[in-house]
Amino acid sequence: MLIGVSSYKHNLFIASVDTLKRRARVKKLLEAPRWDLLVFDEAHHLTAYKSGGKTKKTENYKLAEVLGEHTRDLLLLSATPHQGDHFRFWKLVQLLDPTLFDNEREMVEQRHRLNPIIFRRTKADACCADGSTLFARRWVHTESFVMSDVERSFYQALNEYLADGFALAKQQGGKAQALGFVMTIFQKIAASSFAAVHRTLRRRLIALTVQEGLMHDANLDIEARDETFSEAHEQIRMEWGLGGDRMDDLEIDRILNDLKRRLLKKMDEEQLALASDTFSEELETAAAEDAAMSAVAYALPEERMRIKQLLQLFPTIRETKVEKLLGALSVLWEQNPKERVVIFATYLGTVEMLGEEIEKTYPGQGVVVLKGGDHGTKLAAEKRFKQADGPRVMICTAAGREGINLQHARVLFNFDLPWNPMDVEQRIGRIHRYGQQDTAQVYNLVLGDTIEGKIFLLLDDKLKDIARALGKLDDQGNVAEDLRSQILGQLSERVNYQQLYSQALQDPELKRTRLELEAAMTNAAEARDVVFELFQDLDRFSLDDYAPLSHTKEGMSDLVRFITAACEQDGMTFQRENETHFALVNSQGIQQSLFTTDRDEANENDALELIGLDHPFIEKLLSRHRELPPDEIGLAIQSLDGENGVLSIWLVETHNDKGQTLHQVTKIGMDRNGKRVPAWEKQAESFYQHPIDDSKLDGTTLFTMTETIVERELKHRGIIKDDQSYSAELIGWNQFGNGTD
Repeated sequence: MLIGVSSYKHNLFIASVDTLKRRARVKKLLEAPRWDLLVFDEAHHLTAYKSGGKTKKTENYKLAEVLGEHTRDLLLLSATPHQGDHFRFWKLVQLLDPTLFDNEREMVEQRHRLNPIIFRRTKADACCADGSTLFARRWVHTESFVMSDVERSFYQALNEYLADGFALAKQQGGKAQALGFVMTIFQKIAASSFAAVHRTLRRRLIALTVQEGLMHDANLDIEARDETFSEAHEQIRMEWGLGGDRMDDLEIDRILNDLKRRLLKKMDEEQLALASDTFSEELETAAAEDAAMSAVAYALPEERMRIKQLLQLFPTIRETKVEKLLGALSVLWEQNPKERVVIFATYLGTVEMLGEEIEKTYPGQGVVVLKGGDHGTKLAAEKRFKQADGPRVMICTAAGREGINLQHARVLFNFDLPWNPMDVEQRIGRIHRYGQQDTAQVYNLVLGDTIEGKIFLLLDDKLKDIARALGKLDDQGNVAEDLRSQILGQLSERVNYQQLYSQALQDPELKRTRLELEAAMTNAAEARDVVFELFQDLDRFSLDDYAPLSHTKEGMSDLVRFITAACEQDGMTFQRENETHFALVNSQGIQQSLFTTDRDEANENDALELIGLDHPFIEKLLSRHRELPPDEIGLAIQSLDGENGVLSIWLVETHNDKGQTLHQVTKIGMDRNGKRVPAWEKQAESFYQHPIDDSKLDGTTLFTMTETIVERELKHRGIIKDDQSYSAELIGWNQFGNGTD
């Protein structure tokens, strides 16, 4: 993801890298004025690497390279910036400062020079201004159990169906590869719940039946066509729970005709590949379920018959994982009937089943579902869940992994586990984040005798082995969070999970899978060690450096004073209601909004708006005053020594021999006679405590004299040379008076 600040039309711009790296869009970005700031999230995907002695740059890297020349500041965010490859990391560093190192060897030898451009933090490092822990602890427990006999029979038959599909796709190659994509989708859905794969199998059977009817129609076999469509008609009636009256028949005809159009249009291989891809869950899991249903141009021989046999084996009893979940909810609500719970389940078939089971078992507790849709839809679901009398359970699809804040809940269940374990970390981050007051409790529900369960537990065991060797286990024996993120982050760059899980169908004992994972985990651990060695000389975080930023009460008071004065200029009032509340009243005396300085109050009460720099109304006031020339917002203040004069503040921009742009703030103090007063420059902060109504000093002449002194000062400090160009912008003009003239 890329975030840009200050463009030609918009102050803030957010987009995916894949969206922006197209040539036409890059051209538009470069035609806009220079950006103030560009931020690349997951910056390790900006890759340049060596191949055959030559440097190869990915399109992502080229995008960052081009836009990096078109911005004032660049920020790269990554949990795993170094993939165990010094060259790739050096190329990332070059995006920030191309002159810092000549090559990767120099970077390793002179690694202390990374200090100015790299800041490395974990949640464990983060703390409040008083040194207390910023993030609550987290406790992750994996609950492993086995399938019932009827579940195992269905699961084994399903795996045979999937294995045959993968084998046929591999054997025939070419277009048959698309069948492999369909089987991948089925395998992922099956890993979520038996209910989800049962629903998808039923709907694929309907689509296969309609497809056969279309084939009969193309062959002009009218009798076979009508018989097949009649069968599809009844299958739709059962699947959508429709009755036998005229209106229901019309609805069935609509669904059937819609399905015919979709099948005639077909789905190309690229669409299927996207729907089955490892990362498609981030976009829309419903698309994958639809693809598995409607991609019937790619099918096994006699697949309709095989699916019917599979459906006959489907267990009618409640799933083992569901029983475990409902039992856990019972224990939680016995202890606290108002406990809020977040449940993650990837596919809609699972989500719908869980919602029905929870509502049936615990009526009155309430369930809200967060699934795919625009950001507004997600926020609406989040808002309902946060209401004091709202639902006690939120069930999230993959759409809930990012962009929502659920720290008011402390319990999370992973009903299913995505193939990429880093996705689990993202889920946990919904409740284990800033603002969480309690220990975040996470429960992973795993069927240990499924392929997915075996691989997850194997990964977990390997992580624990590495953690024991490094002394990175917490008090409960869990792998420390920072180590888990480091190893899994490195691992995600080395393992093709989609290939790993599909190949495991042919390897039920996981012998080959175990060897592959062990090799990948070893490489990931080594890469982590390389990172530790490379970054160990980085300066430690010093709270003292950020002490001035911790005085939030003073900053808030200054902001409130500014808003009050700015509103008065517009004929409005910003009046204090109590210690934390302020009312914005228009010129007709009507209250427009109610503001608060308390973040928690604003989160809990929708009627209160938080006072902050990013509030639209406050930002509008700030923007208007920022655009005023410095001499129009000059301040008349009382001199501490009783003298008259000015203190001017300048932003100076120069360029060094390497072509780098340097910025420096310079203060110039001068009395009414043009004599330099260094003491005022050193005491600048003190003067602002003593404003006066007016200063009788005429600053026009002094302004011209100050410009000359600025240039002389820059040369004296060696910031510029005689023939070197520079720019100096006046950003502050403070006139001193004695308050009695």
